[in-house]
Amino acid sequence: MRKKPDIDQFKPIKDPASFLEGGAADAADRKEIPQQINFTTPQTIAVAKVHREQKIFRLPLDLIFELKRESYERSVKTGSRVTETDLVEQALRTFFNR
Repeated sequence: MRKKPDIDQFKPIKDPASFLEGGAADAADRKEIPQQINFTTPQTIAVAKVHREQKIFRLPLDLIFELKRESYERSVKTGSRVTETDLVEQALRTFFNR
């Protein structure tokens, strides 16, 4: 009967599970500094550095097309990028009175 092979030469350089800790460490190292919110115009979408999470929704196609169209039209009108996320956030803040 043969003995088990010597696998000491195949030891990984890093611990395979270290990426799990690395992500948390990177997030803890990042310090988000809130910016001053400027409310000079009512159309201004206030963007502050806040922690954000991803949320996925399934919407009807007509709402998706309207959201895309509105995002494009506001971007052209203002000359700066207005994303669909910005519009959804603005609508939800209006809905929740924030």
